[in-house]
Amino acid sequence: MTDFVNILRNTLDLLLIAVAIFFLLRFLKGSRAMHVLYGLLILGGVYLLASELELQAFTAVVTQLAEAFLITAVIIFQPEIRRGLARLGVAPLFQRVFQADQDLVQEIVAAAYQLAAQRIGALIVITRQTGLKTIADRGTKMDSVVTSDLIVSLFNPYSPLHDGAIIISDNRIVSAGCLLPLSEREHPKEFGTRHRAGLGITEESDAIAIIVSEERGKVSLAYVGEVIRDMTKEQMARQVSELMATITEK
Repeated sequence: MTDFVNILRNTLDLLLIAVAIFFLLRFLKGSRAMHVLYGLLILGGVYLLASELELQAFTAVVTQLAEAFLITAVIIFQPEIRRGLARLGVAPLFQRVFQADQDLVQEIVAAAYQLAAQRIGALIVITRQTGLKTIADRGTKMDSVVTSDLIVSLFNPYSPLHDGAIIISDNRIVSAGCLLPLSEREHPKEFGTRHRAGLGITEESDAIAIIVSEERGKVSLAYVGEVIRDMTKEQMARQVSELMATITEK
């Protein structure tokens, strides 16, 4: 019985390590920290080889450098650490599923494709579990019913609020002209500031970002740091409905 418990404990231990490594690699994928991780793995391999060959001077230097790196890494990779902790706070374990407000979804999607048809760029952010109050407070505060006409008018090139993003929270437009954090990951060269901003806000929160390309007249959807490009109106409505259906249990 004791042997079985030990085997079970060791199996669980290895499983947890494997899961942790999987999520770490998934989170770091495409970020600048991933390149550093590759370098550390190579250095770690060299260190193990030096230890086997009993190269004491080299192993001592690497050990000292590793201790210093742990301190500087917290400062250098502060954005990645912040995003990782934010992701932990929005785990699906603490969510439940509701029916999305289809009228709201249709108004948002209709506005996005109307803007795309007119080749007017836009960035629409819909909050889910993670609040964006700090970012919303820096924009122009609003408390408006979500309608396609209002969204289109906000992004009209002659509108003083056409730059930046609008934020929709609790089925209301709460702010416009908001500046969002830009993604620091590697993306296709054709991605401009608007796409990088849409990706950036979804890397730091569980928000949804609908991105309308001014140059191509296409609509894309960003979520959890990934983007689905050039979606049809039907695809967008279905995807947004599914993502908006999961909300925080209060």
